[in-house]
Amino acid sequence: MRNRQEEWIELCREAYVEQDPSRLHQLIRRINELLEAKENRLRMGGAKLTSEGIGVLQIAYDEISLISRAELLKDRGYEIESVLGNDDAKRIMDKGHPYRLVIVGHAAPKEERQEMVRWLRTNFPDTKILALNLPHQMKLAAVHHNVVLDGPEEWISIIATTVG
Repeated sequence: MRNRQEEWIELCREAYVEQDPSRLHQLIRRINELLEAKENRLRMGGAKLTSEGIGVLQIAYDEISLISRAELLKDRGYEIESVLGNDDAKRIMDKGHPYRLVIVGHAAPKEERQEMVRWLRTNFPDTKILALNLPHQMKLAAVHHNVVLDGPEEWISIIATTVG
């Protein structure tokens, strides 16, 4: 499984900078294959669901943040799923995957991020929400934790106390 994770991360890095459309299409096809395989493993019981949910869902709004935060958390032993944007987050959560904590990334307009928080609070009221904010961004309403991004220490500490 570690090799698949490393392959997925490397494929995402390559796709992020790829300029050749046909090569980009190949990379995206392989990323999709890995994601479908993971979804099948989860469906077949690969993740143990509890009433509290499984680990952490990260909603990132740019590829670099998605990859770097996922690597950081996985290196610390957290079970994390990462998605790019609100639509992907809703799609995965609508499949019945409960999460103990959802991280709402910083790289989208406040309105888009706040809309995601409203949706989470309506559909998953027991899920904790951690919003990551840039220093100049206003805090999001109705979240459990608002953190200004100034290194990972504070938000990782929140994850540790929330998820364990």
